[in-house]
Amino acid sequence: MKKDGICIGEIVNVSADESILDENGKVDAKKLDPLIYDGVTHAYWNVGEKVGQAFSDGKKIK
Repeated sequence: MKKDGICIGEIVNVSADESILDENGKVDAKKLDPLIYDGVTHAYWNVGEKVGQAFSDGKKIK
């Protein structure tokens, strides 16, 4: 059996504590303060600042 790293699933529930929501009810990444795991260095990191906006910043340099 070939293992290609593809995993398919169905999201059945999403929830967040109200303390991390913005005024529109969406998750505020700064309030969430997520951690990421680096499997190469076996370290945990905090996510930094927003550095761009997907699907629109690239249009500025076309």
